[in-house]
Amino acid sequence: MNFKKLIRNPELYANIAYKRFRNRIRVLYYRGNVVVCEICNWQGKKFFKGCCPKCNSLPRTRLIPFSLAYFKLLNDTPKLLHVAPNVNEFNYIKDKVTPLDSYDRLNIRPVKHINIVQDLTNTSLKEFSYDLVIAWHVLEHIPKDQQAIAEVYRLLKKGGHFLVSVPIYPLENTTTFEDVNLPYEDYERIHGHYDHCRSCGLDYYKRFEAIGFKVSELLVKDLETEFVDRFGLRTDHVVWCFTK
Repeated sequence: MNFKKLIRNPELYANIAYKRFRNRIRVLYYRGNVVVCEICNWQGKKFFKGCCPKCNSLPRTRLIPFSLAYFKLLNDTPKLLHVAPNVNEFNYIKDKVTPLDSYDRLNIRPVKHINIVQDLTNTSLKEFSYDLVIAWHVLEHIPKDQQAIAEVYRLLKKGGHFLVSVPIYPLENTTTFEDVNLPYEDYERIHGHYDHCRSCGLDYYKRFEAIGFKVSELLVKDLETEFVDRFGLRTDHVVWCFTK
C-alpha cells in the first residue's frame, strides 16, 4: 500500500477504511453455511459481487482449490511452481496445500512473496524440476506465450501437470485473436484489459497441444449449479489441465 498516496488523498484513505469496516461487519453478520470460501475458509450466506468479505478473493481465485480437487492434483507430494501468484493464491497454497516437497513462486518482477525473479519464457531452472505448474490468469499478459508454454514443458517431469486458466474474451469467444503489431494503447479496447496482449478463446488449449501436452478441460458452465453457487464461481471461466 502506498501510504504517501493515502496521505495526499484523504478521500482514498477514508474509502479504504470504510470498505474494511464494512467487510468486518459482513464477515460477522452474514455468517452461515450457504457459501464457502476455500481460500480463507469463511462460510456465509452469500458473496458480495463475487468477492469474499473476509479475504476479498474473486471467483477466479476460488476456482483454484476447486480445480486442484477436480483434476485430482492433491494426491501426491509435488514440487510446485506457481507463476505470478497473487497474495491470496500464495497464502492458499502455502497454508492449505500440504504436504509439498517444495513450493516456488516465479515472477518477472520482485514481489515480497516471490522467491524466483525470472522471465518464464527463458528461465535458468533445471529441466524436469516440477510435478505441477500453475499459471492463473497470467499467460494473456505474456507476448511470447508459446515460448513460455514450451519452457514449462521443459521444466515439468514426465507425467507432470500444467494447470492453466485465462480469461475468455469476449465471453464465449471461440477463437483466440492477437495482433503483434497492435499498439499497447489499444489493448483495452481490443482485448478488454490494458495489459492483455491477446483475446483468448476457447481454442487456446491448442497452443499447448502443439507443444506436446495432452489436455483435460473444465468448463464451469457445465458444473452443477450447487457447486457454482456454493463456491462462488463464474460460469464463463475455463480451466485446462495439461499433462506432459
